[in-house]
Parts: sequence; structure tokens; C-alpha cells
Amino acid sequence: MAEHASNTRLVALRERAGLSQDELARALSDLAGGSVAVTKKTIGRWERGDVACPVPLYRRLLATFFGCAPGELGFTDPAGGDEHPHSGEASAVAVDQHRWCRTRAALAGRRHALAAAAARFYATDYTVPGADGSGAITTSAWIPPTPVELSAMRIAYEPEAPAPSIDGSEPPSIGVRPAHAATTPYRRYSHAIRDLAMPRLFENRLCFRLTGIDWNTQSLRFSTMGFYDGVDINEGLAHELAAAEAPSTETEHPHLPFRSHVGDPFALSRRAVLGAIGTLTIRGGTAPSMVLHHRDSHRVAGGGSLLHLMPAGLFQPSSVHPQALDQDFSLWRNIQREAVEELLGDTTCGGDGSPIDYEQEPFAGMERARARGQIRVYCLGVTLDALTLAADILTVAVIAPEVYDDLFAVTVTANDEGHIPTCRVPFGPDSLTHARSLGAVSPGATAAIGLAQQHRERLLDESPPSRPVE
Repeated sequence: MAEHASNTRLVALRERAGLSQDELARALSDLAGGSVAVTKKTIGRWERGDVACPVPLYRRLLATFFGCAPGELGFTDPAGGDEHPHSGEASAVAVDQHRWCRTRAALAGRRHALAAAAARFYATDYTVPGADGSGAITTSAWIPPTPVELSAMRIAYEPEAPAPSIDGSEPPSIGVRPAHAATTPYRRYSHAIRDLAMPRLFENRLCFRLTGIDWNTQSLRFSTMGFYDGVDINEGLAHELAAAEAPSTETEHPHLPFRSHVGDPFALSRRAVLGAIGTLTIRGGTAPSMVLHHRDSHRVAGGGSLLHLMPAGLFQPSSVHPQALDQDFSLWRNIQREAVEELLGDTTCGGDGSPIDYEQEPFAGMERARARGQIRVYCLGVTLDALTLAADILTVAVIAPEVYDDLFAVTVTANDEGHIPTCRVPFGPDSLTHARSLGAVSPGATAAIGLAQQHRERLLDESPPSRPVE
């Protein structure tokens, strides 16, 4: 294997500025205004030559910071010419990485169309109401006959669940993993994102892995996984379709070896499936309305440039502390945390601090309102984004107007993941039409709105819950 040539020119620029790798990383992140996250590890990879040529955004940031031309940073020119004495093999690596980055960047604006195209690859026995052409797919076994009150659901933790059959490092995925060295591709798609195109939010945190769905017993089963485990499959599949040649007919499928390798999208034992929880939040009353979230592709690894449910987030503990694993194994608490983070802009649930104290406000207030029946939460079922095969555990929270206005009296217009439309969207027969007038709607949000409309009368019934809140 060819050794990487160190970028001595970049090292010299940093040392001349009197900065450590960590200080330079923080300075570049500040210069980017939060649109990307640069870390000490990123700087180290550039200086060691692990990354022959970062994407143009990073090169522009470095050139602006050091007050030099991009060609004076010591990287390999992605067009093929050397900016410092790397070998021809290193130049080929840079060209391949540049090609990968172009596809990755183009993917952001094509997710909606690609999801709709990918849905045609799968024959299913259930069609989500109103979701034709959205890219949302599911099976009848994953959708309950009627919405299930969250208090009636059972979730089980299976720490000894068997490992998935595939992890995204197999030969069929080689086409979506760029060159890391002359003869070696990146082993994981997530590592390529980390090195070449890292968004602002990209941490390999512990997540709950969806392993089973049984609506006969109103139960979901979970094990654990890392966030990168999901990215390797989900974003690898999206990248493969984005890079594929367009089929000549609507029924013809492009050559997609990785997608073929993944196989049955509903086989939860075959791949690690991130259990993301998306909640359609409805302000009840005589004129019910809902709020959606525009996710920024520069800030999140998946689902960027689409309108999505709010709150929405991966099912995961609130902290790296072991105590959080037990106390946060709760769909409701996950919904609470995401609402506080996304609607109120509270970033204390970021994952690296102490476990959340749910007896403090605003969590305690939410709990009291739910116990009184002023917040009613239901599960609508589970769907997949056909492009990525990422799962959405779809829920809906109907909140009494006075409680909604009290809890969310001061909401943010933007958060770490994107911006929030300034107007609420009416929840009624034309909800999807109204939502689509604001932009492309994600498969999960489309499915949640369609399923909620199907059961609108029950969801907006103001009678108290049928059983006490647990």
C-alpha cells in the first residue's frame, strides 16, 4: 500500500500562525459561521495527507484564513496537477474523492426525486394514503389498524440481539466508497463523510436499533447500534442511486449492486436500522394546525433540503452516561427532548452532558399536560424512506391550544438542523397541498400527514385518554 505524503506546506502555515491543530479547527469552524464543523482530527488528516484534497469549501476556508491562494495550501489539485510533490497515485485518489464529493453535494438537492424513483423498486402490500410519489414505503404488518396511544405501547430492549448480516463494508458497496489510498477505498461510507464532507451534526453516538414490530401486541423491539452503522447503509444507498446512470425507461432499474445486496427492505435482521422518531405536532382546537421543519443539508447527514416532521430525531439516549441508557429508553421522553431542542432551541440535550432531569421544566409541564389529556400522543406506524431505507417511527402529538401556546410561546426560527417555516400549516383535507407549497416534503412527513388525515376524527377527539398515562 502506498504511504501518504505529509502536507508539509499546510503544517508550516499553521505553525507560522502559532496555532495548534485544535485552535485552527475552531478558527475555521467560526469562520464558516457554523455551516460546517472542523475538528482537530480533520486537521490532522489533512496534514498527514490522509485526505489528498479536501472539498472546495474547506480549501476556501483555509485560503481565506491564511490569506493565500488555494494552490498554496499544499493539497493535490483535483483536476490532476500536483500542488505539492505527491505521487501520481495520490493525484488519482484526489480525483476519485473529488468525484465522490460532487455526487454527495448533488444528492442534497435530489433526495425527493430519488426517493420517488427508488420506491418503484419495491413491491409492497400497503400504500400510505396520499403518499404516492413521496418515496415512503411500508408493509401492512408495520401499520396498525388505528393509531395506538403511546401509553398503550410496549417497547422491549434486546441487548443480545444478533448482529445484522451486512454492515456496508462488503464488496457490493465498493462503488460508493471513495479511494482512501491508491489501492484502498474507505472501509466505511461514514468515514468518507467525516473526512471529506462532514456536516455540522455528525457524531457516532449510541442509538437504539429497531429489531422488531408487532402490532398484535402493540410492541416494538430494539437493540443498540452506532449512528455511523446506519449512515454506512442509508447514505451509501442514496449515493449509489444518485451516481447511477438514469434508466432509459420507467420500468428499467439502473445497475445498483449495493441495493441488490441489501435486499428485502423490511428484513430488520439483515441491516442495522436506525429507529428515528418523527412526530407530527398538531395544535388542536377549532382551527388545528401543524408545524414543519426545513432540514439544512449542510447541517445534517441525512434528509437535508426537505421539509420534515417536528420534532424528529434518532431514538437514542440523551447522554453518554450509562444512567441515560435506562432512563431514556422511552419514546415519549425522546419526543420531549427533541421538542425542547428543535422548537425552543435548548441545546442541553446534545449528548455529551449529564443525563436529562425530567422533573425539571419544561419536561415536567409536558408530563402534567399529558396526564390531564391535554397532550395526546399516538403511534401511526413505521415507514421507510425508499432512497435510504431509513426507518421513521411515526407519531402524532395533539396539543390543546392553550397548552401549546404556553409551552411554545417563544419558539426559535432556526436551530442546529435548519429553519422553521414562519407560518403554521393548517391540518385538514388539504394539509399536504399546503405543506408542498413550502417545499419538497420528506417521505416520513408525507406518510405521517397522510395517516393522520385518515384518522383525523379520532385524533382531534377531545375526550381524555382511554387509559392512564404511565
